[in-house]
Amino acid sequence: MALASRKVGTIHSKTGSDLANLKAKYDNNKHTELEDFEGEAALIYQIQLLKEDIDELRRYIASNEIATELDCSNLPTRAPSTSGLLYNDRGIVKVS
Repeated sequence: MALASRKVGTIHSKTGSDLANLKAKYDNNKHTELEDFEGEAALIYQIQLLKEDIDELRRYIASNEIATELDCSNLPTRAPSTSGLLYNDRGIVKVS
């Protein structure tokens, strides 16, 4: 199964010193000041859970468990005569 399209857009477009300023605020725990507000505290909690989920996905992928469970040896490597999906060195692509 192919990876679905990303749903989330870009959160910010800061670069250079602007990005360094954001990181400095995070490093100085400025975000923890939001824990005094119930709504923001709930969001911080959910963001932490998302981070833990992403870390677990990364651990799972890095451990190569996914690759060892899949047998891709018999997937087609050239376009079929009809439209559909095709596996190649970039993954699964749509052929029409």
